[in-house]
Amino acid sequence: MGEASVFIKRLPDIGECERIFKAAAMMDAILMPEWEYRYYSYNAQWDKGEQMASMRDGEGDHYFAWFDSGSLIIKGYDKAYASLHKNRLGDVLKGVPAVFNAFLHEPAFMMDQTTFCIWNEAGKNGWASSQQLTDEACVLIEILAGGAVYYHAWAQAYYEVELDLNWVQHVFALKPLNEQLLQRLNAEIELDELEEDIAEIGYPEMEE
Repeated sequence: MGEASVFIKRLPDIGECERIFKAAAMMDAILMPEWEYRYYSYNAQWDKGEQMASMRDGEGDHYFAWFDSGSLIIKGYDKAYASLHKNRLGDVLKGVPAVFNAFLHEPAFMMDQTTFCIWNEAGKNGWASSQQLTDEACVLIEILAGGAVYYHAWAQAYYEVELDLNWVQHVFALKPLNEQLLQRLNAEIELDELEEDIAEIGYPEMEE
């Protein structure tokens, strides 16, 4: 089994990853009401006892993160990385523990398109990968290391808006939403329009 890259070793624990993934999905729901144009998403009721986070940029790059029984596995596909290293990728999924078999056989996760796969198994207290990955292979999950600051910089460029970092940090702390926050982030959306997204993401209940 390959040794994890320096970047992977800096990744937070499973609980913190869940918080970051949920916050990014909630921010995207606020900034982009049309789901199909969002970058980050989260489903807190993917299946019984399971949650799923994903990123899709609309141009082929993506990742899927699967939470189950206290474990987390993330696989991703970076089109540019795949093109540069097509003859050296090897079997990216080799060595994935059996506890993740359901993930490996889920058609929605497009396992045939994978340039990296990392996991944090319950009770093992650390990240692992099936091969020795470079930091370059993991750029799609930089948000896990950068959190609110990373998302703030990315969203301003991607959505072409100006955002107050303090309000982004409010969401990344999973604090309940309120009308004041929405006015600062996207004045064109109201709290009641986010009810379905809040439920799907599993975000804390909104403030009255």
